[in-house]
Amino acid sequence: MTSLPCGAEWIAVPQGYLTPEAGYFGTEQDGRDTLAALQTYRLTAEKLQAAYQDLGKEYIRNAKSVQEQIKGLEMQINAERRAWKAEVARARTRSVIWVVLAGAAGYAIGR
Repeated sequence: MTSLPCGAEWIAVPQGYLTPEAGYFGTEQDGRDTLAALQTYRLTAEKLQAAYQDLGKEYIRNAKSVQEQIKGLEMQINAERRAWKAEVARARTRSVIWVVLAGAAGYAIGR
């Protein structure tokens, strides 16, 4: 590809001035450079759009993975909580039994 100038010298030409229609006219090289720039911008935009779509798909995959991990952690916490509550209930039952036995023994001795 040829080197692209910083700007093209496009000239506004009124209708009837060397041409049958009004428009912008430049050299052949300016036209080629402009076309090359437009093609480059289009290809870049397509690549960026594809990368954005890939990023969106990756985000969705990662979000699902995080949701599954959170569900697993919630299940572990709930199982641990149930075990802890069962242990607390057993400890309360044992302490009630000891209090009842101690009360009965104290009653028997005090008689």
